[in-house]
Amino acid sequence: MRKRLFLFLVFYVALYILLHLAYDLPDLVNGRSKFTILPNLPVIVIDIALYFLFALAPYLLLHRFYPQRVAIAIVLIVLSLPVIFYGCYVMEEIKMGRDLRLKTYFLKNIFYAFLYTVYGIVFYFIRYAQYKELEQKDMVIQNRQSELSFLRSQVNPHFLFNSLHNIYSLMYQNSAGAQEAILGLSDLLRYMLYDASEKVPLQKEIDYISRYIALQKLRFDHPIHTPLHITGDTAALQLPPLLLIPFVENAFKHGDFSGSSEGVNITIHAGPRNIYFHCINKKGHGLKDAVGGIGLQNVQRRLHLLYPGRHSLKIEDTNNHFTINLELINE
Repeated sequence: MRKRLFLFLVFYVALYILLHLAYDLPDLVNGRSKFTILPNLPVIVIDIALYFLFALAPYLLLHRFYPQRVAIAIVLIVLSLPVIFYGCYVMEEIKMGRDLRLKTYFLKNIFYAFLYTVYGIVFYFIRYAQYKELEQKDMVIQNRQSELSFLRSQVNPHFLFNSLHNIYSLMYQNSAGAQEAILGLSDLLRYMLYDASEKVPLQKEIDYISRYIALQKLRFDHPIHTPLHITGDTAALQLPPLLLIPFVENAFKHGDFSGSSEGVNITIHAGPRNIYFHCINKKGHGLKDAVGGIGLQNVQRRLHLLYPGRHSLKIEDTNNHFTINLELINE
């Protein structure tokens, strides 16, 4: 509030000087200027302070009552202006040391009083418009952050559901890999639950994907083809956590990992400012879960919020293969 009032005062002083210079312009051209600041500085300072009330009163009243009680603000502004004007008239008499005709003073100064009042009203509404614009932007940002938090929270139970299902299968088969799977899941959950950063190094996300693949391999009693090709400086670039894993999850959930299958092939390249992600898997021909998944829809929405106009996502769904090509452009 103090900063706004200081700015309000600075612009008022500039307006005061410009108005009086404009009024005095004909005499100024002829070398008979009556508006001199330095010799009459005390008088001008008092005059500025008095007429500042015409701008300050409507500004403060609007600040107090607008927009909830507009009628009260208007009534108080209308009532305050004559009181301020009469107060200025009395101070002018005291300053000059003689009586002044109220009508003469009114006609001489009503123009300035009107302009200063309009200045106070206009300045308030300009600042109010700026405030509402900032408030709207802040609301958009908060809504965006809330939606992103919700989308990320969806990733965790979705992944947890799939992983617990896999571990249950291992335990049901009395597989020795069940304990290893639980330890691997613990590491992954630690990353998901405790890394609250907006962005993480690309290498950290790659490590997460590697541990996820290792966890998925425990489901099978035969080797599966899961090459992960990494190129570029993966420590230099960052991206939001858990952004790539839904694509890998989808590949393992609906892919064909029989002994002779191509499995899933993942390529990640870190360019100077770009991140390229490629994932292709052979499609399985079994029935999908009745509940379905939220992974791809989730990540598409996150990409729209996090990389508006700065990403390219191409999904190719053929009879035999499912391919993801994603490019992220870092600012």
